Amino acid sequence: MNMETECYNKFPKVLRDALRNEKVMFPQTLRWEYEDMAVYRGIRYTKQKSFVDKSDFCSNIERHLANSMVPADDHDIGSYSCSCFMDIDQLRLIANFPRKNYAIAKGMIKKEFGPIDVNDETSHVHLFLYENVDPSGEFEVIEKWEQNG
Repeated sequence: MNMETECYNKFPKVLRDALRNEKVMFPQTLRWEYEDMAVYRGIRYTKQKSFVDKSDFCSNIERHLANSMVPADDHDIGSYSCSCFMDIDQLRLIANFPRKNYAIAKGMIKKEFGPIDVNDETSHVHLFLYENVDPSGEFEVIEKWEQNG
């Protein structure tokens, strides 16, 4: 088994297949090694769901497969990542927070979760989660829209 195949096998099937079929490629700026990093992520939050769980870390492609109404570009590597921000104000701006049925969670990401691609200008982080990784235990809700519960 070559190094590339071994690497691809760490990812969920949808990303693994897209990489193998050369539908997408990882950016040259991808970081495999990095220090633990504090980030912010928008999560679903309602009266019925007032906690962080694994479903909050699905990529747009994974969400699209579950619900075809979720827009996703299967030729864009970013659609296969879990988006986070290093700067909470950037998250608020890009994701239009506060938002109904959403909250902001803060947590730590680790190299054991998967590689990252960071845009230092926007503080955006693409986190490419390895298969069966659940980072939710590292996150907690820090800001919610009052009407969400």
